Amino acid sequence: MRFALIRNAEPLMRLSYRLFWKPKDGLDKAIDLVSKNSDQFNFLQIGANDGMINDPIYKFILRDSWTGIRVEPLPSPFKKLSYLHGRNDRILPLQSLVADSSGEMELYHLSFSNSRWATGIASLDKSNLQRQIDNGYVEGRANKYGEKLPVDRETWITSSTLRVLEINELIGQNFANGLDLLQIDVEGFDHKLIAALNLDAIKPKLIRFEHLHIPENELSNCIEKL
Repeated sequence: MRFALIRNAEPLMRLSYRLFWKPKDGLDKAIDLVSKNSDQFNFLQIGANDGMINDPIYKFILRDSWTGIRVEPLPSPFKKLSYLHGRNDRILPLQSLVADSSGEMELYHLSFSNSRWATGIASLDKSNLQRQIDNGYVEGRANKYGEKLPVDRETWITSSTLRVLEINELIGQNFANGLDLLQIDVEGFDHKLIAALNLDAIKPKLIRFEHLHIPENELSNCIEKL
């Protein structure tokens, strides 16, 4: 219901964002500057989830009529993402993993919930998801939203074997004319995507990635590369 209301209200929301919304975060301000000076802003988002709730670029997409690809591997949030952009031919929702090689990989996610908070912590790194259990985050969120936790903690994590697109192939096949923003949020795997990027082939004007789960030495390597 919520996504239906949002999709039907998109023209009004677009006008509202154009008239009243101003980015406050420093990174958002940088994106805002490039976006406002682009005839066509091209983007690739890896780890889009449902595309709206807590999403860092949805307002930009709507306000400035961005063109690009939003990638989400899990079926439940991908269904919402596809519905959200069902009337927008500038946006291609793509159900896949993205990594430093193509093929298939295991994605680890919670077995008992498809809520936004739960799908948002799915990871290619099982230990990253396990930390979210061990530090109490999962239990706290489940209690907050009234979701019943399985008695056996060993069953909280499950996995799905999903197809994988190699990041440079994905960019090369779809953004030969340039990429304005590469947005990455893949729960602890971000640094591996950054390391795999062939910046000599296509260098995005802006790259934003989640750094919370990246080891300090790996984060330093990412910053040095970029």
